[in-house]
Amino acid sequence: MTKMNESASEWLNKEYFETVLRKHKKDEGLTIQKFNTSAGTTKGDSFINAMTRFNVEFLLSNSQEPHYGFYIVKSSYEGDPTIRKIMTDFDVYNREILMYNKILPEMTALLAEIGDDDRLFAETMHVDLERGAIIFEDLSASNFVVGNRIERLDEPQAKLVLSKLAKFHATGAVLNERMPSILTDLQGGFLRDSNRAFEPFHQGMVEVCAKFAGGCEELGPYYKEKLLKLKPKVMDYSIRCFYPKDDHFLTLIHSDMWSTNIMLKFNTEGAQNGTTEVVDARLIDFQFSNWSSPAVDLHYLINSSFIEEIRSSRQDEFIQYYHGILASTLKKLNYGGHIPSLHELCVQLEDRRFYAFTAAIVNQPLQTTANTEDADLNSLIEINERSRKFYEMLYSDPKVQNTVKALLPFFDRKGLLDITD
Repeated sequence: MTKMNESASEWLNKEYFETVLRKHKKDEGLTIQKFNTSAGTTKGDSFINAMTRFNVEFLLSNSQEPHYGFYIVKSSYEGDPTIRKIMTDFDVYNREILMYNKILPEMTALLAEIGDDDRLFAETMHVDLERGAIIFEDLSASNFVVGNRIERLDEPQAKLVLSKLAKFHATGAVLNERMPSILTDLQGGFLRDSNRAFEPFHQGMVEVCAKFAGGCEELGPYYKEKLLKLKPKVMDYSIRCFYPKDDHFLTLIHSDMWSTNIMLKFNTEGAQNGTTEVVDARLIDFQFSNWSSPAVDLHYLINSSFIEEIRSSRQDEFIQYYHGILASTLKKLNYGGHIPSLHELCVQLEDRRFYAFTAAIVNQPLQTTANTEDADLNSLIEINERSRKFYEMLYSDPKVQNTVKALLPFFDRKGLLDITD
């Protein structure tokens, strides 16, 4: 058995962590006094990673005063071998290790170069190349919480996240300019031609959407027929949204940009009427990051994770806000490529708008469900009675139904329900 295939329980122990912590703190005399572990995720949050939370009490060699550290260890999926194979085919572990070990620190350094101390990610403590594991700071210990996937992000939260995402995209473009091919080699994101593992989910969700539309007085047979014709093409059209076109502004994208991959920090002091002020955010989970158009992240984020008011009537306002930060950061970093105008970005968004359909009709019902009993990866990669019932359950949610009734006519007017080849 190689170290990559070892179960985390075989090596994630006090002795291992003490060695890592000594290196991180540059103190060979450091000793761990207390070492506690707990699960890092709950069902519905992550389908493809094993995460373990560690609380550590340690002594430095020159002090008897205890210090405390809070960390997350992210290692490869150890469960169902079918799922493990799919994730291996996606190469998610090697990609995220590259991100945390090399790319994210370089992007942080670029912001520091222009005097921007904004932090976009958790600090990397250690990357274990042999075991395919990453250790980074536990943001929850600093009072960060995962974005609310059910309530979604309101205006202050949405703008804060867009500012982080704009800087992520800007530093990605500049990094690839300074270190040619480091990012352009990252081809294929969450959806790709070479791995269609999630096609059953995409087709299954379009099918249940069609069934709902057919029985809905506001929609009816017109939409049902269009959706059933679109069903065999939905994966192809979604994948095309990721294609890096030469005439588009391209950069490193997150590729899975939604509420659960965002952590938020709130200021609860002085809160009135139960309201809290969001003060910071971090982006997490980079196993699908790839070289593509920022439009992919924007469509996915807006249509999966922003409150309905923003999605339905204020998208242009928020795109303009994002563009301002993207352009200004690129200018400060002396980006040598073409900085897209707001109009050029909007044209790019329109060209890839099918991904808005995918995010809203296929993904959001899963992402916002409160019923996580069957929310596992098997339900997304297999077509069987269990998965069909799960998809139908997702579409029984009145919020999902209201979204579909509002968006299908909009998508139809955009031509997104038409077969184009």
